[in-house]
Amino acid sequence: MTMSLLPAPHSPRPTAGAAARTARLRRTAIATGLLAAGGLGLPVIAPAVALAQPAQKEAAVHQPTADLHPIAGETASQAPRSVVLLETPLHSDGKPIAYPKGAPQILVRTTEIPVGARTGVHSHPVPLVTYILNGVLTIQSATGETKTYKPGDAFVERTDWHEGINQGLEPVRLLAVYVGEVGAPLSIKPSN
Repeated sequence: MTMSLLPAPHSPRPTAGAAARTARLRRTAIATGLLAAGGLGLPVIAPAVALAQPAQKEAAVHQPTADLHPIAGETASQAPRSVVLLETPLHSDGKPIAYPKGAPQILVRTTEIPVGARTGVHSHPVPLVTYILNGVLTIQSATGETKTYKPGDAFVERTDWHEGINQGLEPVRLLAVYVGEVGAPLSIKPSN
């Protein structure tokens, strides 16, 4: 696991923000670990109900049984486990996910949206899985439809014109996984 995604603590002494910083670091580490373990991989088919409430079920991490050699004293509770954050065949606006046709390319990045900031109207020509690490993000479509996401929520971004808005009291930090293709833009802005 790469810790470069984690911000360095600003002060060695405990402060009111220390607990929030620790929680953010823990969520980032969990998301990074899940990503490395395949827990934030490509969406798979599941009932549309998964869009309303992200699945929070535990599943054992698949390991080849021929390569497993139990460590002396290890119990079942010490075995690796993963938590399914999202399982859906649909974007958050209900449209089916379509994978790019060109040479595949995955991009994973974190994004921070300051308090009061807006992303500007845009759309994504490739599937984009978003996981909220910190803060509350409102996604508003061009037609005015809104959906609010909080820490721990995972979703596949809309296919239509939309923008992200931070109407909360703290910065939004999110983990974005773009299922793209070489040479394709990650997002586009309207031409007018």
